[in-house]
Amino acid sequence: MNISNITKDYFSFNRKEQRGLFVLVFILAGLIFADVVISDVLPQKQEDFSDFEKEVIEFEKEIKLRDSLEKMEKEKKLRNNYYIFPGNRTDSAKISQSPGRELFVIELNASDTFELQRLRGIGSSFANRIIKYRDRLGGYIDKSQLLEVYGMDAERYNGIKDQVNVNPDSIMKIDLNGITFKELLRHPYFPFEVTKSIMIYRKEHKKFTDKEELLRIKIIDDSVFRKIEPYVKIQ
Repeated sequence: MNISNITKDYFSFNRKEQRGLFVLVFILAGLIFADVVISDVLPQKQEDFSDFEKEVIEFEKEIKLRDSLEKMEKEKKLRNNYYIFPGNRTDSAKISQSPGRELFVIELNASDTFELQRLRGIGSSFANRIIKYRDRLGGYIDKSQLLEVYGMDAERYNGIKDQVNVNPDSIMKIDLNGITFKELLRHPYFPFEVTKSIMIYRKEHKKFTDKEELLRIKIIDDSVFRKIEPYVKIQ
């Protein structure tokens, strides 16, 4: 059997077979064309984290710079405010030794620097620190938070704790569904890793529906949750 006979036997078609083959080729071409068009018109939706990743990298750089500047500022304040020269105590470091004290109570969330300076051992420097930390927190929920103010020690705190109180109803709460990465990072109770984890969770789940969802985030345990819970809300 030669090649011409093989070609004739296997590759020759009658008119009906030719029409069927043409229809088959036409259908196949149509399916290929439809697949290409549909994939271009209706691409698969994918979560785009590129902008968020750029923002995270930018904030990592900012945090390193901020930490370096804060360290330098703390060292400067420590030299200026806590090194006591003989016969020349600074106002912010001086604690009155007078036996009698005026009886009054200051509400920490409504006070100004002038009122705070009436407290034993609180000068203008400390008064400003207390106000600035209050602003970063959004308000104090407990007077023991004064111990978190830079430079506040147990002795100074024990000297004023009976003359201060707190109205926690006046604090400013954070809307977990509306806060931005940068805004949340400013709060003392939301360090970078916690803030980053909250933002990733919100992006993946679209929004928070309950504060308890924070406990689903691995980095937030019970102690962290109890600390931040009074400062957050869901809207």
